[in-house]
Amino acid sequence: MTAAPRPVVVVGAGLGGLATAVAARELGHPVTVLEKSAQVGGAASYSGGQVWVAANHLEDRAGIDDSLADGERYVRHLARSHPQLLDETAMHRWLTEAPRAVRYFEAVGAVRWSIIPGYPDYYQDAPGAKLAGRYLTAVYDARRLGEHRRELRVSPHFPVGTTYDELLAAGLRASAFGAGASGTAVPRGDLLSFGTGVVAGFYRAALDRGTRVLPEHEAVELVVEGGRVVGVEACTPDGLVHRFDGAVVLATSGYDWDDELAAEHLGLQPGDRGSVAPTTLTGDGIRLARQAGGTVTAVPANRVPIQLGYPTEGYPGFAVAREHSLPHTFIVNGAGRRFADDAVYWEVVKAALVPGSTAMPCWMIWDSRHHAAYGLGTTPPGGEYPDGLVTSAPTLTELGERLGMDGDALTRTAERFNAHVAEGADPDFGRGTNLTWQKFQGDPEQPGNPNLGEVDTPPFHGMRLRMVSTGIGLSGVTVDPDGRVLDDAGVPVPGLYAAGAVAAFHSSGTGYNSGFSLSRALTLGLLVAEGIGPDGR
Repeated sequence: MTAAPRPVVVVGAGLGGLATAVAARELGHPVTVLEKSAQVGGAASYSGGQVWVAANHLEDRAGIDDSLADGERYVRHLARSHPQLLDETAMHRWLTEAPRAVRYFEAVGAVRWSIIPGYPDYYQDAPGAKLAGRYLTAVYDARRLGEHRRELRVSPHFPVGTTYDELLAAGLRASAFGAGASGTAVPRGDLLSFGTGVVAGFYRAALDRGTRVLPEHEAVELVVEGGRVVGVEACTPDGLVHRFDGAVVLATSGYDWDDELAAEHLGLQPGDRGSVAPTTLTGDGIRLARQAGGTVTAVPANRVPIQLGYPTEGYPGFAVAREHSLPHTFIVNGAGRRFADDAVYWEVVKAALVPGSTAMPCWMIWDSRHHAAYGLGTTPPGGEYPDGLVTSAPTLTELGERLGMDGDALTRTAERFNAHVAEGADPDFGRGTNLTWQKFQGDPEQPGNPNLGEVDTPPFHGMRLRMVSTGIGLSGVTVDPDGRVLDDAGVPVPGLYAAGAVAAFHSSGTGYNSGFSLSRALTLGLLVAEGIGPDGR
């Protein structure tokens, strides 16, 4: 007699968890998803919804030349700083299976992919880089969720109703203030895009397959019997602890809002950091894995894809400072000096978090032309900045003094920067030389370089920047290429799996490109579901 499929308990209702649930239900497993918060979607719902897949089927349809070999060359180049953290088998498994995973989830109706138009790989000088085709995303008609719409997290970081087509055509700042959503049959208020649009389809697909999704159920303890994980205990809205039996899949994303884990893996204290991900990301998956003997792989802090941001009054309390990529601004350290390509957030982070760096804390500096043209966050161009966020002064010298740095040094930095910008370049740090950031984060209407502009028109403004996480810590639970959690000896912990950003990024090591995380979440979700046998092995 054939054994009945074993129940599966997924901890976390982000993209990795929902993808695992959809695939496991397709294979006949009864599935329960435990979600700590009141809404589903996790960090993925707040993301840009980019899914990076080399040699994907949409490229084939569009006649775009790509190959797995080029994808491997690109990933390997990005991971070259710490080759020991790149698992060759895991890399090949991810790159090979990701094209199958995106086809699979499209075939079962969880998503309808489209290529983000004209969006290039981050590092165009890297071997195997492509100018377009690898970034997939999706939009979704929220009306299809019916009464479940209120259960889905909607990103506060991207405007509802705007798609990548309009965003790239109008520019990021213009899109933030209403450009877009033209030429679509879906009303603007119902058109979900970016990460919310990707997650929405997976949530609907999970529900349609009879998945039991339980919000406000916080997993607190793994149930281990005879060395095997056989279930999980969770605190529920009734204040009690309930047990859920089955093979357990951890899909809780990162550790953004946990001070202890952030200090352990990033070396950052609360005053220097924040997160744009939901506040429920507190490293639960890491702690649960450790209960059963699972180990954690650590990635150097300056390789983690942290962004630059600042505190806001809206949930989750921080916003990404995209405006530092626009003209008429630069970033300095406490000595009033630039230290990185300050148009590109990851270059700033890499320089700021390298051991021994003197770049923290750091400040964004800009002039009145930047203020008039771009604003800041939800502050429209020329608008009044929120109280206490921005410091202003009539001169750069006075601004520096008000910010607690050497004002004369800040003035000299601006003079050097402006002289180079007038010549159309930045020989010190190469600001404006990244093709992706020119197109996506720059000002498409500015003649010349979209990232370059003098900082010379008073009044001047400054704002302290924080390192803001996105739910992607790179460090995480140690897994094998199929998502099985490993112990100190490298042996799988029976009955325990991990999918999504809670799992350490062995497949790309210290290399990161936008879209790696969601791509791997989908791939591991499928592989984990396929690897769970009738007895949970």
